[in-house]
Amino acid sequence: MMVWDYRVFKEDNGDYVIREVFYDDQGSIIGCTRDAVEPFGTSLQDLTQQIESFKESLAMPVLTLADVPIREKKKRQKSNDKKVSQKQVMAELGLA
Repeated sequence: MMVWDYRVFKEDNGDYVIREVFYDDQGSIIGCTRDAVEPFGTSLQDLTQQIESFKESLAMPVLTLADVPIREKKKRQKSNDKKVSQKQVMAELGLA
């Protein structure tokens, strides 16, 4: 089961931002959101709770992107399937 929380990051330019950080079952960081997050909510109560979670992140050690492992992108396997034209699909669906 993957868990996540908010963490403070120090950016290369010296700014501080908050990102969502994801952990594996052993509590090791496995990734984070690319962009910083900002508080939002569908109600004042939701917004208040999210701000409290942001405040909790201030008590944890500050991270940098170097603290987050880089995952290699999986290469997409080429399909050996025959390509079908839009015209063929439309005909097959009876829309032609």
